[in-house]
Amino acid sequence: MRARSAMAVAALTALVLTLPVTTASAAPATPRALTVGPGQATAPGAFVPIGLTRALDTRSHQENPAGAARKLQPGESFDVPLSAWQNHPPRELPVVPADATAVVVNVTATNTTAAGYLTVRRDGAVPGAPVTSTLDFEAGETVSNMITVAVDPRGANSSPQINVYNNAGTTDVVVDILGYYAPSTPQRPGHKYDPVRPTRLADTRVEGGRLGRGGVVTADVARRDLGTADATAVVLNVTAVDPSTEGFVVAHPSSWPLPAEGSHLNYGPGRTVANQVVVPVGPEGTIEFFNTGSTDLVVDIVGYYGPSGHNLYSAVTEQARLLDTRPGAGAWAFSTLEFPVAGRAGVPDNATAVTLNVTATEPQADGHLAVFAADEAGRPGTSNLNFNAGRTVANGVAAQLGGNPGSVAVHHHSAGSTQVIADLTGWFVQG
Repeated sequence: MRARSAMAVAALTALVLTLPVTTASAAPATPRALTVGPGQATAPGAFVPIGLTRALDTRSHQENPAGAARKLQPGESFDVPLSAWQNHPPRELPVVPADATAVVVNVTATNTTAAGYLTVRRDGAVPGAPVTSTLDFEAGETVSNMITVAVDPRGANSSPQINVYNNAGTTDVVVDILGYYAPSTPQRPGHKYDPVRPTRLADTRVEGGRLGRGGVVTADVARRDLGTADATAVVLNVTAVDPSTEGFVVAHPSSWPLPAEGSHLNYGPGRTVANQVVVPVGPEGTIEFFNTGSTDLVVDIVGYYGPSGHNLYSAVTEQARLLDTRPGAGAWAFSTLEFPVAGRAGVPDNATAVTLNVTATEPQADGHLAVFAADEAGRPGTSNLNFNAGRTVANGVAAQLGGNPGSVAVHHHSAGSTQVIADLTGWFVQG
């Protein structure tokens, strides 16, 4: 694998989001709920974290299964083997095993030539354009998002694969593997998941001060008070707030070196950016966030994997739309809407949490969304998705279910209305 160039990655990565981190209360809005998709899912699996491992970079012939540097074309459906690439001698090194059921990846679109979207999915052989999207982009911008997706075991060279669909224009695509779900074995023990109440772990605006180039924030993620003392991996929402330069953030266990390439969070001047990440936890129980530009940094925890976890994960084989406020007024200013999840799109009644891809579109003003269990006592002081007026953005979300039936609440913190979309990618059940 190629060594990462800081300048190259900084040029690759820039997202356009904003994050006001305060919240407000208002009367609930009434959502329009719907379901699309057959509701089929993979067998429940445990999680195996692997850190950042590059599977695709269309800008490089060395990291492209096509064997040449080339962009995705409009309407193209591109298969991505879940492998790393070695140059000497040239060969594919499988990263995700043949019995894996789902994979967690960070996907980036860059060098885009038209407004459009990418959809990351299991099977590219499904005819027509996908009914859901993973990330949306404008011409000339770079956008990233983390998603969990069922894998297709029929990839070449016995390597499972996923598929990336490009809606419009031409774009380069980068895919980094963060981990996968599979049955546990003595040789490869996976761990189960437990959600935690969304909790802020670090905020440099409150403590520590703004980060400069080479700055590091350390967060204690293995904590008894959160129930995460034995965590082997954690699910975090990481935000760069009001950056003044281009840059990126890499998260890794404190005892591990920086990954050779890849990043978790990418930003540009004046653009607040958030992304959900999954990071392994080392024996010291802390994670370092290495920064290359100038920005404030916010870190929130939403869940963990470990020996004391209780839940296995099933990924849907075809992503399902659970919520779409279009057509209509959308989410009202400073409102909270709820929508049922359990019992819909194949989600079992005993599901404890879900993974979603949440999109804010047609926002009338800057703001953010906070996603949490519907019956949670008090809204958590965290956020999941951040947007600017007139811009469409998406972010992966792991949300605990609450109420009867199990439901999700979305708080909309903005002075204007926003259309909100939530697509189901999978669920957790005790097992």
